[in-house]
Amino acid sequence: MPESDYDNTFNDSEVDDSGLGRRGRMRSCGWLGEGSSIPELDDPETEPDPALPSTEDVIRKTEQITKNIQELLRAAQENKHDSFIPCSERIHVAVTEMAALFPKKPRSDTVRGSLRLLTSSAYRLQSECKKAAPSEGCPGPDMQLVTQQVIQCAYDIAKAAKQLVTVTTKENTN
Repeated sequence: MPESDYDNTFNDSEVDDSGLGRRGRMRSCGWLGEGSSIPELDDPETEPDPALPSTEDVIRKTEQITKNIQELLRAAQENKHDSFIPCSERIHVAVTEMAALFPKKPRSDTVRGSLRLLTSSAYRLQSECKKAAPSEGCPGPDMQLVTQQVIQCAYDIAKAAKQLVTVTTKENTN
């Protein structure tokens, strides 16, 4: 795959809910070279999941997600916090459309995990963006913290989308 917005989206120092650092997950997902791979995809006895969408469809949806994330990040850079909610809604729609491409219960643990990260991060993003809107009679939110959380959610969405592109590419070329 040519170099794109989906490359270089990992920070090795971060740890997720499973306790694995991102480097550990990258290794388990086959992103750190030939010696590592996705076990269920390497097993010749395992049939490819016929319900996985085409790589082209996944890339198309990922590009839509990325375009919306870029718009959100521009709003964050320009301190246009009133744009957060509409941007997060567009991201959520694009994420929902991408998730709908996949089966409800995919066989691959990697696909399940990536879909879970994708959708939960989109919900979290909406929640964080709502914090940016001032509430009547309440002190204003710490916009630097809200912006940081919004960016982290956007990063997680981009990472999950990249994982799904990688998995479907590998699966569909086997």
